[in-house]
Amino acid sequence: MYRLIAVSALCVGMLAGCATTQKIVSKVGSSATPLDQVLKERPDLRKELSTVEIRQYFNRVESPNAGQVKVTETGLMDDSVKSVRTIYSFRLVDGDWQRVNTQKEYQCQRGKNTKTFQSTKCP
Repeated sequence: MYRLIAVSALCVGMLAGCATTQKIVSKVGSSATPLDQVLKERPDLRKELSTVEIRQYFNRVESPNAGQVKVTETGLMDDSVKSVRTIYSFRLVDGDWQRVNTQKEYQCQRGKNTKTFQSTKCP
């Protein structure tokens, strides 16, 4: 009988802890991180056969209010483009991450500028 009461008390305590955690999470903010938002918008990144590099940056470690996600795709089926980099910029507004800008850059296979990324499309 004592074991049954102890196990019941333990289960109730664990469930109460879960409810408290859910309340805390809902107060912190309901928006997904910038990386979560990009992956949700671009499910093709999970199935791409090219090489994909995804990096998430924040303006500071504690209490960031700006972030970026850089997606670099290399090994494309295009003979003029070596890589495409998409930069998603985010701001934290009222506890929610909101995208404020998206920028595409290209690294060309041929031409004058093959070492760095540029905003104009490749020739």
